[in-house]
Order: sequence, then C-alpha cells, then structure tokens
Amino acid sequence: MQTKRKLIGGSVLMALFGALAISVGIRAQWVQTIDGQTKSVFSTLISTRNTAVFRMIAFLGSPLIVLIATGLLCVFLWQQDRHASLVIGLIQLGGSGLVEVCKYIVQRPRPTHQLIADTGFSFPSGHTFCTTILILSLLFVFLPRIQDQEIRLAWTLVGVLWIGLVAFSRVYLGDHYATDVLAVCCWPAACGWWSVARKIS
Repeated sequence: MQTKRKLIGGSVLMALFGALAISVGIRAQWVQTIDGQTKSVFSTLISTRNTAVFRMIAFLGSPLIVLIATGLLCVFLWQQDRHASLVIGLIQLGGSGLVEVCKYIVQRPRPTHQLIADTGFSFPSGHTFCTTILILSLLFVFLPRIQDQEIRLAWTLVGVLWIGLVAFSRVYLGDHYATDVLAVCCWPAACGWWSVARKIS
C-alpha cells in the first residue's frame, strides 16, 4: 500500500510539472499573473546586502558546483554501494541533460532586468533542479544512518531550506520566474518518491 502511494504521489508531481510546462509554453494568462505578482514582491526586497547574499547562494547552487558535489558523493559511495553511486550519478547527469532539452522545447526567454546576467532559456531552472537532486541524494544516503528521529528531521528541514534558498535566489536575482523554480521542484521530488517506492517494494 505504501509503495502504491509513493508511485501515485510521484506520478501526480510529474503531472504537475507537465501541466506547468504546457502552461508556460502556451503563455497561459494565469502563469503570467503569478510570475508578474511575485516579481513585484521580490523587487521590494532588493538591496546591496541581499544581492550579495543571494548571489553567493546562487553560485553554491550552480549546476557546476552541484555536479562536482554529486561526483564527490558518488566517489564516497562507490566502495559501499556501487548501485546507489551509479544511480545518483545517472539521475543527476541525465536529469541535467533533460532540463536543457526542456529549455529548448519550451524556449521561454529569461526575465528582463536581471541583477546577475544569465544566458539561455528560463524554463525550467537548472540551479534548482540540480540542487534538489543533490539534497534528495544526500538525504537518501545519510538519513538511514541516523537513529535519532529529531536529528533526521532537523537535517531534512535543513535540506528543504537550502533548496528553497537556491530557488528563491534565482527569482530574486531576476534570472528565473517563480513558475520556473516551482515546476522544477516537482520533477526531482517525483523521482525521489519513485525511488523510495522501488526500494520499499
């Protein structure tokens, strides 16, 4: 029963990603409304200090840095669990490639007035995708080794907070719309649920 729920949950998340991708692709009015309103809110937060902080967060959450961190994780796991090491590496690399494919399919221009200039298409956010995969991988590997439930919860919250900060930084810096980061969080989460379901079964 638990396996079925995880599979259904993952399928629902992927369906949400697909719906958002289609809505962005056809320039749906509700998407433009959400993105316009969130951009207005974020513009009130702009300051020199905030920009410096979120610029650093965006750098640490960049695909290059995250891919290096994932590589180190895979090396760490290689002697202990080669299957997990390969799966994590393939999900990160394959997923990053699919993100780029999705960008060229949707071809959504980046927002104007970027605080930190970025190139390429906007949907979905590569920073957010790679970071989410890395955090889910770290939790998948290390949480089972922690016996204390409160410590496990604390590390889970830290991981979720970091994903949120990276996603927030991309919108704050004007490199992505809110729906770019919202949609891409659904995709890795769905992969995580499916992986857990497979492990349970």
